[in-house]
Amino acid sequence: MLLPYQVQRLINRYRHANWALTDQTVVSGSNFVTGVLLARVLGPEAFGVFVLLQALMIYVNSFQNALIFQPMMSAAPQMDNDVRSRYLQGVFALQLTLSCVLAVAVAIIALFAHAFGLEKLVGLGPGVIVALNAALLCFQLQDWQRRYYFVQEYPKGAFINDCISYGGQVVFLTLMMLQGTLSVASAFWVIAATSLAAFIFGFMHDRVEPVFAHAKAVLKEGWRTGRDYLMAWQLQWMGTQGVLMIGASAVGAQAAGGVRAAQNIVGPINILFQAMENVVPVIAARHFGHEGLGGLMHYMWRITAIGTALLLPVLIVLTLLATPLTHLLYGDSYADTAVLVAWQAALIFVQFYLRQVTFFLRTVKATGVIIRSGVVMSVVSILVGVAVVNRLQETGVMLALLSGTLMGLAYSIAGAIKVRQRIAEEEAPKHAPEGKAPENKGGDSQPIDLMDCNMKMTALRGDRP
Repeated sequence: MLLPYQVQRLINRYRHANWALTDQTVVSGSNFVTGVLLARVLGPEAFGVFVLLQALMIYVNSFQNALIFQPMMSAAPQMDNDVRSRYLQGVFALQLTLSCVLAVAVAIIALFAHAFGLEKLVGLGPGVIVALNAALLCFQLQDWQRRYYFVQEYPKGAFINDCISYGGQVVFLTLMMLQGTLSVASAFWVIAATSLAAFIFGFMHDRVEPVFAHAKAVLKEGWRTGRDYLMAWQLQWMGTQGVLMIGASAVGAQAAGGVRAAQNIVGPINILFQAMENVVPVIAARHFGHEGLGGLMHYMWRITAIGTALLLPVLIVLTLLATPLTHLLYGDSYADTAVLVAWQAALIFVQFYLRQVTFFLRTVKATGVIIRSGVVMSVVSILVGVAVVNRLQETGVMLALLSGTLMGLAYSIAGAIKVRQRIAEEEAPKHAPEGKAPENKGGDSQPIDLMDCNMKMTALRGDRP
């Protein structure tokens, strides 16, 4: 029997992970509930329109993920507190600038679409476009706030912030459903309002001041990594959300709605995925900086084994219960989508391993492999989609997604093996004969010791060489 002291030690040791899992439970649970509400109330066609607009949101957010979050999540944990504070002030300034630029760009595109009447071709009125743009801007600000908490290793703050944002969405969408006012436009206004409320709450609590004088140094420091991630995100969007667009153009918006309905049933799995996304890059970067390749590999193998043990039984149960779950959650109008749940379960299983390999590649800065994997995944997904969607409809969309992800995983594993071998050789100088420099094998990307980021960020401290 564990003594109270030992129990307390376990709680303290895993407190960060526990809060991260609790936070992601709120996010994934809320997304699951809102997905069911929207699917049932809007119907397959209108829900499909909402899904396609969400795909556009994901595309715009790829700029934020690549240029802001990925460099920040890897670099900030390795900095001293003072340097990290100044760095995050610069990141916040860069975030505000980028969000405003993206919002203006979307507004300009919407104005051109309105001038040529293009929005009428897809049944979108000006109200939906304005609501979508507001949701884009506010969601990015709230997402910055929650990522800031994870970088500061304060997941409890992210939990509170997400309760306001995602929990608020459930409350207000439910009220609109009961009042009969829920629509595509009102759903995006709810996202905008709750995201803005969560951001304001976090900003007032932490008082992180944007320092625009630091923004240029932050962008320069993370530009190469961010640029590579941006290219990878664009390609991954084409291979995932782009396939949904192909399905919608061939079969109609209801195809996107059916696929998303199936994805939503498996959606609670995102608790594991997003918790890893928030925690693993930070801890992996620390292991690599302090312990080298051996420490990083040990950590990644352990995380992969734990994730597999948690994931596989849940996916099997969801697959076996697909038909009754679909009927219970969505009703008869979505009965045909039950078969898609098995496809989505298989896709999630493959994506889990692709995510682990990507964590490794991100930590060692092998972004070239990530980009090329995205190319492989996108090309295969789109080619398969074009070939089979007309004939297989929603099943064809899922087949295209699974095919592309499998090929992307195969390429990523092959690339990761080569990168690992190269890093092992570069860590070998202590075993090499004295006076002989280790040979540099080269490669698509040189691994960077993140511990040197304190020296690289001298511009943020105001030091001069």
